[in-house]
Amino acid sequence: MIRSYISYVIVILISIIFNIIPRTLSLLLGKFLGLVIYYIFPVRKKVAIKNIKDNFSNLDSTKYNNLLKNTYAHFGMVLSDFMRQNFLNKQKINDLVNINAKTLEILNKNKGSIIMTGHIGNWEYFLPILGLNHIKFAVVTQKIKNSYLNKFFTSLRSFQNVKIIPRNDGKEKMFDAMNQNYHLGLASDQNAGSKGTMVPFLNTKISIPKGAAIFHIKTKKPILVGFCTMNKDNKYDFNIEELKFNHKIKSRSELINDINSQFTSILGKFIRKYPDQYFWFHKMKDKSEY
Repeated sequence: MIRSYISYVIVILISIIFNIIPRTLSLLLGKFLGLVIYYIFPVRKKVAIKNIKDNFSNLDSTKYNNLLKNTYAHFGMVLSDFMRQNFLNKQKINDLVNINAKTLEILNKNKGSIIMTGHIGNWEYFLPILGLNHIKFAVVTQKIKNSYLNKFFTSLRSFQNVKIIPRNDGKEKMFDAMNQNYHLGLASDQNAGSKGTMVPFLNTKISIPKGAAIFHIKTKKPILVGFCTMNKDNKYDFNIEELKFNHKIKSRSELINDINSQFTSILGKFIRKYPDQYFWFHKMKDKSEY
């Protein structure tokens, strides 16, 4: 309990620092923290290197490490923006994020859709982008063991028009949200093991969750794919597209496989474009391979 509270206090202090300085300096501080972790506390470095090598076999060791270093720096900057989310409003988020007209058209046309995304760019920004622009959005989150931090992070994710659904709360709440015309956001790129479906991913094959496809089969709601990536001026580009898959497939397992394959194909294109913005730190394959 004491250790949890100390961790919470440290995070709060870091958050205060991020919020009292201008965003330009906050991003620099976040980048610095990311590089400190890379050089001094290389959390999951071996996992990330293996994932990068498996998927970018054409790179030499220097380029592997440069890509990884830039990844740590990127997520340090994303952390700084996440810690500042409580002070966002509609004007501020729209100044920070480029949302093209086609994306808004797709979102408004497909109310109550399933939005598949991956751990690339700044997935946390889905909440303020959609919520503050009066687009109803429900997101499934993983509860953090540290109750103090869990409450704090939940507050950072709380926006009008946004519904936060803890992963263990059951699927009924997700169905209810879609029936109320909330878009349901699902991060669909983490290792699902034997419960998932094996699909091509860059230069390998991985098992990803069936959840989005199963929700589509049961609700007939459309599936969208979206990502929020950082551009060269440290602002964000938010893109949503409709997932194209073979609606005529009658076999449930084949349909799930086709949906997931189309998703990883789109995700792969974004990763190739922004390789240092992908979260290489999760174990994409069986734990025995790490």
